[in-house]
Amino acid sequence: MKNTSGKSQPEETPVFFLDRTFGRYQVAQRLRDAGFVLRTLFEEFQEAESRIIDPVIIQHCGLMNRILLTGDQDLIRTWNKEIIQAEIAVFITTENNEGPNAWVPRIIAAKDGILRELARRQKPFTASISKEGHVAQVRIYDGTQWKAIEIRKKNPSNYERKRKK
Repeated sequence: MKNTSGKSQPEETPVFFLDRTFGRYQVAQRLRDAGFVLRTLFEEFQEAESRIIDPVIIQHCGLMNRILLTGDQDLIRTWNKEIIQAEIAVFITTENNEGPNAWVPRIIAAKDGILRELARRQKPFTASISKEGHVAQVRIYDGTQWKAIEIRKKNPSNYERKRKK
């Protein structure tokens, strides 16, 4: 669906797909508690999950109109062609050696930025979620090559400033 500015907008609540880097239960439940709608690799493929390779996950996300959420930074370098063909959005967490207790608050903090990028960008694109909990960089595919766009952290709104006091 296009808005009047020509930017792509999701027609419904985005459904995220958590790959194996986030495990089966803990991260998924905490993100659901924060309002994310999602499915996990285990929920989709049950015990076959360990045999599902990245290109299949990417294709599945394209077919099911899912937003891939991963901690695998190599995925976007290794499977560029597949991401383009599946026309998906991929969000990657950074500093992935720190585990779920660090990842989950960052993803939750980045939720508004994630939704903003989904509303303003046409797929395919990839984006990184920073250690500080915001969307830090977006890579868009312009039909011939990937272009990186740095995303500046927005200043807090007046509402957020008052809430912190």
